[in-house]
Amino acid sequence: MSLPRLHPRTIDAVKERADIVDVVGEHVVLKKKGREFVGICPFHDDTSPSMTVSPAKQFYYCFSCGAGGNAIKFLMELQRHSFSDVVLELARKYQLPVETLDGPQQERLRKQLSRQEQLHRVLGLASGWFRAQLRSPEGPPPWPTSRSSGA
Repeated sequence: MSLPRLHPRTIDAVKERADIVDVVGEHVVLKKKGREFVGICPFHDDTSPSMTVSPAKQFYYCFSCGAGGNAIKFLMELQRHSFSDVVLELARKYQLPVETLDGPQQERLRKQLSRQEQLHRVLGLASGWFRAQLRSPEGPPPWPTSRSSGA
């Protein structure tokens, strides 16, 4: 299914709400350096911080590989997702209303997002249940620390 065209208000709302430091900071360890943040760039093999994140400009830039842009572009490159997918992901994360340019498609998109949220909740509940079962006294015995030798 092709995604409907997003209304510019939705894109602007996501750009305004998605803070570059928060978005990049979820994937890269950032350290404050003056008014900006620095970190190791995830787009190339790096051993020292070469990426700068500017909260004032809402922009990131790597001085080694030249990668740069806003929060949406960072996620597009990191996750290899389309512009629409990233905007929809951020809109859902920040609970922003999603508007499209076509009315009927907007309702389908809302249902799709609702279904995805339900699936995420179900998976979270199942994951928690299985984790609890494994940690319970009835769960599997701990791994043997030594093997018994059968001579």
